[in-house]
Amino acid sequence: MGSGETDQLTQSGLVYEPYRSSPLKRWVLLDGNRLVLTGLLSVAVCASVAALCWVGVVPVGDADAVLSLVGTLVGGTLPFITIVLAINQLVLSQELGSTDDLRARLTAMQELRREVESLTGRNVSPAAPADFLRDLVEQSRSRAATLESAVEDSDGDLRETVHQYVETVENESETVSEALEGTEFGTFEALSAVLGHFDGRHMHTARVLRADHGGAFGDEAETLDELVALLEQLAVARQTFKTIYVQHELATLSRLLLYVGFPTLFGGGLLILSYGSLLSSTAGSGLPFWLVSGGVTLVFLPFVVLLTYTLRIATVASRTADFGPFVPRATVKDDL
Repeated sequence: MGSGETDQLTQSGLVYEPYRSSPLKRWVLLDGNRLVLTGLLSVAVCASVAALCWVGVVPVGDADAVLSLVGTLVGGTLPFITIVLAINQLVLSQELGSTDDLRARLTAMQELRREVESLTGRNVSPAAPADFLRDLVEQSRSRAATLESAVEDSDGDLRETVHQYVETVENESETVSEALEGTEFGTFEALSAVLGHFDGRHMHTARVLRADHGGAFGDEAETLDELVALLEQLAVARQTFKTIYVQHELATLSRLLLYVGFPTLFGGGLLILSYGSLLSSTAGSGLPFWLVSGGVTLVFLPFVVLLTYTLRIATVASRTADFGPFVPRATVKDDL
């Protein structure tokens, strides 16, 4: 294999840059429990407001200044009602449909299962989405593992390319299979297992190998075709389950915004009505200090909830932006 062909493979498909991620960054953006992260950010907001009160930036003894601040923040939470309605409309638009739409959706899912069953040789593919994904991953590893022996007599560059490709597929398969074992669908863990793995690079690399060096694989050329087909089905399945997960996450976000929205409006309004009298009756004590710190934190709570959930949804969307053989350059260089 000439240097020109090697460069073409490297540029088009064989980009074996591992996804290097900061554990803290990945926990904040993806793996961390959203409620725990919401609690930590709320504590950070409370500590920040308390520090500003302590140094006098927020004058807790000036009732007019405090009421103006809290009133502005409470007014800013009212648009969250519109946000909740918009989220619910988005989720429901995907769930509802005419009989023809629902039948077409069901037919498409059944067709996906039948195609996977024909590739894997199973009479019936697993019903649980996590097991379905795991089966596709294991079958892809099985097909890839047979490719090295097919090019033992080929030139060194092709052998090294295939070895590197097979090693990457096998390592990612092991990682994904272990992560999917025992996961419950609907949770982030089921989707997280395939984030950053089996992206369009693997499919594109297999297609390049088949197109440019198919003859070198001999009888295993058909296995290479099956590997491409399995990776295509895996890409479709991942995007399908990602869509279902995002719908579930948006519904959860909508419910939480309603849960925290009412206490925020009620508590903020109560603070506005009573702060003046409380300030005069508790002069000289630390109660106004904690009232302002806690009240501002409470009013900020809907923003914090929206931030934590939107961060993960947006990160999931960006990390699965590649679909099929198309690999956005940003995805290749992404550090997550």
